[in-house]
Amino acid sequence: MLIKEFISETNKNKMIADLLKYHKVQNVKVKMKSMKDFAHYDVDRGVLELSTKYSKIKNSQIKEFLITMLHEIYHAMDAKKYGWKKFKEMYELEMNYQIGMGKDEYKDNVYEIDAEKFGQSNYRKWYQKFKKEELF
Repeated sequence: MLIKEFISETNKNKMIADLLKYHKVQNVKVKMKSMKDFAHYDVDRGVLELSTKYSKIKNSQIKEFLITMLHEIYHAMDAKKYGWKKFKEMYELEMNYQIGMGKDEYKDNVYEIDAEKFGQSNYRKWYQKFKKEELF
């Protein structure tokens, strides 16, 4: 028998709520959506969309889940910092710049690079915190 193979819905929701609150973007709505990516922050609506791939999270997916959450929360933090409309303009300008340089609009986008660095550099802290709280 596999004990705690999946994180409970309650524990997953607590982790998300704690992350949003800590980073002062607790007004962001979270919804599940069928999509190719694991998550997406919809700046127009202030919604963090989580893939249905995350409806059940295995213990082996916790690192990936936390990095993804922190990455998308970073976008929400930028939207709060600059205002959603200005951030969207800045993001789209950066996309167009990368396309004009013959680069990838997403992988080479400074906002995506910064968000990924944020996720990578902060997930360990949260992993340890949530593990200590026995959420997984």
